[in-house]
Amino acid sequence: MSAPPFTEVVDWTDGRVRTSGPLTAVAVDLLAGTVHQLRRAGHARVVVEVGAGHPPEEEELGALAALAAGLRAHRCELIVIREEEEYVW
Repeated sequence: MSAPPFTEVVDWTDGRVRTSGPLTAVAVDLLAGTVHQLRRAGHARVVVEVGAGHPPEEEELGALAALAAGLRAHRCELIVIREEEEYVW
């Protein structure tokens, strides 16, 4: 049985992205594109809600941290929420 596909639901008004499916390296790359588009649309804070049951692995967390570092150069904050955990870079 294959894993469910990665999907994003984007709230362009509030600068939020809700994901479902596994957060793989490819998914993080797709998510990064969405986050950059939200920043270009004028959001100073982007919130990503990672679907329950699909925790990011160490490699993916590192990629999200690198994404956040790039956003900070543009005065944008990335917040990643997964269940009770919140990552703010």
